[in-house]
Amino acid sequence: MIYDSEPDGPHARHRGDVTSLLAAVDTRLDQLGVPPRPTPKRFAHDIAAAAVLHRAGFVPAVEFGGEPYHRLPSAMTDPDEQRLVVTRAFDMLQADGFDVSCDPDLREHDMPLLWIPETSLGDRLGFLAKHIQASTHTRDMVANLSGVTAPGDGVLQRVVEILDTTAEWWEGFGEPADHRYAQRLRTIAESLDSYAIELRAIRGDLADRHAVHPGKNRVRENQVAASTPAPPRVRAALAPSPTAAQRRAASALPATAAAVRPVPPARPSSAPGR
Repeated sequence: MIYDSEPDGPHARHRGDVTSLLAAVDTRLDQLGVPPRPTPKRFAHDIAAAAVLHRAGFVPAVEFGGEPYHRLPSAMTDPDEQRLVVTRAFDMLQADGFDVSCDPDLREHDMPLLWIPETSLGDRLGFLAKHIQASTHTRDMVANLSGVTAPGDGVLQRVVEILDTTAEWWEGFGEPADHRYAQRLRTIAESLDSYAIELRAIRGDLADRHAVHPGKNRVRENQVAASTPAPPRVRAALAPSPTAAQRRAASALPATAAAVRPVPPARPSSAPGR
């Protein structure tokens, strides 16, 4: 027996979730030394759509053929509530640049767009990762990393607080499976808290080094050199002949160029793949 979701089984908390069943099967196959099956690469827009649907309230699921999809929560049976969640997902996907089609009867048309945030918390942390990548000195790296590792109000400590609070809230349902969920959340919070302490120590070691990153410094020097204007004598030597430039421009113009108005460049979309 590798998977048992009966009320007293080891996987009872997963109930009929096919994703957890497949995960248990994969774990057993790994124990037997069976090579993992090849997994298709997910495109960036699939990941972005999954993130939007996750925030909208949908639940990820997997068809028996292995194709992922998202569904409404199984206990959500009120049609009005279902329309609100579908409308939220529809508007959020459109706001993120997706081309979405939906039966009009499944949506609520009189609701204002109040649930679409300008920037998600995950995106803000993503900007922090970009700042870390661009850091050239350990002091810059430490300054960016400190927001994640700081005791008390750092990102990791706040996540631990969220998990502990969620465990207490979940335990209030009072069912045996709810107690197990709460205990699992507390166990994850304890593990994350210990990792936060270790990461805080690593951040301190990096702060003690207080040096320029050799590879990043070379990249920065090259960028500065490329942006520094050349002396006037060098610029004059490299500049093309003005008359030659005029001849090339004239020969490149089509006969109807005067009647053609340039199209302004389209504003790039922030959504992946579009």
